[in-house]
Formats: sequence, structure tokens, C-alpha cells
Amino acid sequence: MNRLAPIGRLALGAAISFSLPPYGLWMLTPIGLGLHLRFSQASTKRQQLLNTFSLWVGYYGVALVWMTDLTFAGWLAAIPVQAALMSAPMALVPDSGIGRSIAFPASLVVGEAFRWVIPFGGVPMSSLAMGPIDSYLVDTVRVSGPLLLIASIGILAIAVEGALSTQIRKVMVALATVLLLIALGQFAPVGTSNAVIEGSVVQAGGQLGTRAASSDQGAVFARHLEAVELQDIETDLMVWSESSVTAFAPLEQSKEFKSVAQLAKRLDAVIVANFSEIDGDYFRNASVAVEPTGSIGGRYDKVHLVPFGEYIPLRSVVEKFADLSLISREALPGSGAGIVNSSLGPIGNVISFEVYFPERVRSGNKMGAQIITNPTLASSYESSLVPEQSLASARLRAIESDRWVLQASTTGYSAIVAPDGHVVKRSKLREQTVLSSPIELRSGQTWATTLGKKPISVFAALLLITSALMRSRSRHSK
Repeated sequence: MNRLAPIGRLALGAAISFSLPPYGLWMLTPIGLGLHLRFSQASTKRQQLLNTFSLWVGYYGVALVWMTDLTFAGWLAAIPVQAALMSAPMALVPDSGIGRSIAFPASLVVGEAFRWVIPFGGVPMSSLAMGPIDSYLVDTVRVSGPLLLIASIGILAIAVEGALSTQIRKVMVALATVLLLIALGQFAPVGTSNAVIEGSVVQAGGQLGTRAASSDQGAVFARHLEAVELQDIETDLMVWSESSVTAFAPLEQSKEFKSVAQLAKRLDAVIVANFSEIDGDYFRNASVAVEPTGSIGGRYDKVHLVPFGEYIPLRSVVEKFADLSLISREALPGSGAGIVNSSLGPIGNVISFEVYFPERVRSGNKMGAQIITNPTLASSYESSLVPEQSLASARLRAIESDRWVLQASTTGYSAIVAPDGHVVKRSKLREQTVLSSPIELRSGQTWATTLGKKPISVFAALLLITSALMRSRSRHSK
């Protein structure tokens, strides 16, 4: 594999990508990374860098293929950027010794932490953490979020490398460490139930591969109303999908809002509806809690906008090379915690893309959110790849925060997710439906919510740098 290193690593990276939903072959990640480590032991530093970069190019070439539904050029540009972000920390991993076993899992944590903040605020989709969503490893997210889960995958890769090198002690230590982290997840604090209510999510249904700019937004609103009318629903909290309502600012004066308010009165329920509020050449992506009285209880404007989806970075440059007619109106970002107040209590709210960011959910939980709502869209994509990843992310957010998650999608997967990550109800793609289930309003914090991602990110960076310095000093002393 060393002679065919770049080609072999491309294929290996592509194979690892099948650990992601919807495939779910999560063991391909530690096995593939273990093989990569084993066949890098005799390589020069230059070869290692080339092989590592090739590995991640192969991974993201397949893992980000859903981007071609939006822009083929964007997909081509994203692959080397994401590969470089993951490869750079791995360049500091020693080629032998105990420092290698410590530094490699740390390098995965640092690489993924980079991806969550750069470029353009981060693009954490196709994260390694999504693969083991149905494994025992996933309980580690209660301890320190998905970054600890990624570290666990890296430790298993060390075990695989040890097995291939017949280093039994390395295998046993790595496996014991993973078992300890899993056990720690069982003892990590969880929340408590305050009340049981009836929750529901509405999916309007329709075709995949459509864009908001070229769609009949009035028809989307009508299909939400129709979905509710087609079923006999008793609910306390109902969640509509992203951009389910389009209105000119101020949204509370629109006829669409009045229709939602009338429905909230008739159902005697809180409705979390998502508005695309048009304001001149801009719009706001806003979720509001419509009370049974017909008034607005609280509002949240989406903070983390989608680059090249809701706004165009460096627009004056990009428009010289691409047709931006589908994004003629850009979104205005909100600020503050992801939460809307309601008569049911504080409701955590993350809109679409924000469900991939643990810190957005954490911001609402720290403000007392008792449940998480996630209005999302997914109609821009022609396959199940993004809806599957979105649902996997919702499940991770449920486990790490110990909260129920209500995910309402326009045409993707709508779901009701329990705090242990179990999907209680799930729609089909393109289906028009309303899903309902008893859910809990919960309080209390897990360690992941209390600490956030900063401690594990800093700790991993320190481990990585220390291992690299110790190895460098060892070489100079010889």
C-alpha cells in the first residue's frame, strides 16, 4: 500500500465514508484509520503528509457528494479544504511510541474542532461522530459531547493498528480505555422529567430537489395546514418545518400569522412555526412560539446561517464566476441563545443547519430549555444523504443534552427523538404527515452541556503538541 499510497489512501478514505448515515457501517472508520496508521509506520514525513491528505480527500470526496445538489464547483472546492483541516493536526502525530497512541485520537478531535469553526463559521456535516450513532460508543457524548466520541473512534483505530502490528499490549490498553469511557457515559448525570405532554411535528411533503427561490411558498404553507386538517390531532406542542410560512415584515401583521394563530387557538396548543420574514432585499429565518391565545410567546432568529445557502461570502467576487440568482435575497443573522419562551416553559430552538452545532443547542439548554425543537427543510437535496445526517445529528443532540428533540422537515425526515437517542416516530421522505407522541419536559444538565466543547478541544490540542515536542526532543538527543 505504500507504493500505491496516494491511490490506496483515496480508496481507504472513500471506504471510511460509508460509516456515515445512511450506510451506518461505523466500524469502517476505526478499521480504515487503523490500516492507515499501520501502513504509515515506515513512511517518511513527506509520504505521511501526502498519504494523510489523500485519505481525507477520498473520505470527503464521497462524504460531501450531497453538495453537488447545490453546486458542483462548491463540492470540488470543499474537498481539499476539509481534507487539509483534518490532515494538518495529524502531521504532528509521532511515528512511533506511546506518544503516537495518545496523539492520534487527539489529532482527530482537533481536526473536527477546526471543521466546526472554519471556514465561514464551520461546516460540521459528514462528521465522524455520526457513524456510531447506534453503537455503545454514543453514550460518551453525555460526558464531553461528540468530540469525545470521535476520540473513542481514534482510540479504537490505535487498537486496530496494534492488532495488525501484533502489539497485544497496545490493543488491550486501547480497548480498556474505550470501555472506561463507555462506562463513564453510563454514570454521567442526566436530567429529570418535569411533565409529560403530547408533542407533534408536521411534515408538509412534496418533491425533493427543489429550491425556496423557485418554489411556491404559499403551497408549502397550505400543505402544512392541510396535513393538520387531515388528522384528528390532540397536542400540547406542535412544530412546523423550516420556511413553512413566508411573510413580509413584521410577520405578526401578516395573514399567514393570523392563520397559524387561529389554528393554535383551535388546537389549544403552542405551535412553533418557522417564518421566512422578508424585509426589503433581506430576510430573517425566524421561529416563533404561537400561544393558544393567538399571541407570540417568544421568537428566535437563526444565528448560524448557511454559507452559500442563506448568504454568499465574498459575494462581489463569487458573482463573477457563478449564477447567484437562486440566492438573490440574503438572510440577516440573529443573536443570542437558541431559545423561545412559551406558556409551556423555555423551548430550545435550533433551525435546520444549526442542529449540527452542539454549542447552539447548548446555548438554549443553559438558558433553561426543557425540550429541543428543530425546524428544518432538506428539500434542496435529491437523496436521503442530508436528511439521514440531519436526523443523526438530532439524535446526538438529544443524548448529549438529555432532552427530547422534535425535528420537523418539509420533505426530509421528520422525527420525535427520545433523550437516549431512540427515534420514537419517523416520517418517510416526501410524505405529508403529522407525527405525535407523549414527550417529556426535562431539566438538569449533563456534563457535556455544563462543560461544552472547549475543555476537550484544548486538552486534545495540548496532548497533540506535547507529544510532538517530546518526539522532537527525543530525536535531537540521539
